[in-house]
Amino acid sequence: MFDEYAALLERLTYKYVGSKLTDLQINQFCKYGDLLLEWNQKLNLTRIIEPEDVILKHFIDSMVLSKYMYGVDFADLGTGAGFPGVPLKILRPELKVVLVDSLKKRLDFLDVVIETLSLTEIHTVHTRAEDFGRDSKYRGRFETVSSRAVARLPILLEYALPVLKINGLFLAAKGIQAENEMADSEKAIKILGGKCEGREHYNLGEGAEHRAIILIRKIKQTPAQYPRKAGIPSKKPIQ
Repeated sequence: MFDEYAALLERLTYKYVGSKLTDLQINQFCKYGDLLLEWNQKLNLTRIIEPEDVILKHFIDSMVLSKYMYGVDFADLGTGAGFPGVPLKILRPELKVVLVDSLKKRLDFLDVVIETLSLTEIHTVHTRAEDFGRDSKYRGRFETVSSRAVARLPILLEYALPVLKINGLFLAAKGIQAENEMADSEKAIKILGGKCEGREHYNLGEGAEHRAIILIRKIKQTPAQYPRKAGIPSKKPIQ
C-alpha cells in the first residue's frame, strides 16, 4: 500500500527534513508503513492509520529530530511503534539505536520491523524507563536520547538524563504545551544535571499540530538516586 505514496514521502522528507531519500530508504519506509497498519489491527499501535498521515505525523515528525542530534549512540525511551527511533535509523543508518518500551508486544512488532527492513545496530529492550536508567549497562551511555508523547517534561527528564553521557543531548518532542512544561521543569533540570539549550518550533503544514523540540544538554553527572523506583517519577515529579 505505501508504495503508492513513495513520491509523497520523498517530497515531504526533502521539504521538512532537507534530505533526499535513496531508493533503499524509500523501500524501507514503505515496508515499515505496511507492517504498522497490518499489526495495528491486532495491537492498536497507533490511532493514525491513513498513509498520508502516517508519513507526515509519524515518519516526518520523527525525522525532523535528526537536525538536532548529537553523536551516533541514540536511545528512544517509550518507543511505542518505533517513533522516532526507527525513522531516524532509516534516515541515518550509522546510528546505533536502542528502542525501549515496557510492553513486550510492541517490541515483538519492532523486532519484525528490524528483521524485515534488514536494519543493523538497532535493538529492543523490554523494561520500564526507570529501570533502564538504573541499569549500569545503559547509564551514561548515550549521546542523544529522545522520547515522544510519553509523559510531561519533568518526568521525562528523570528518565532521560541518567542514561546520557556528559555533553549528551535530550530531545523532548512536544506540542503547544512546551512552554508550560519548561516552566515546570527548571528544578528537575538543575537537580538532574542538565541545562536547557533552547526550544525549536516548527509546523508540518495543514493538518498537523504545532510542534516544538526542547533541547536539554547534560552538563554534569546525574545523582545516583535518580531515576527513582518505577512509578515514583510519574506520581511525584521533581518540581
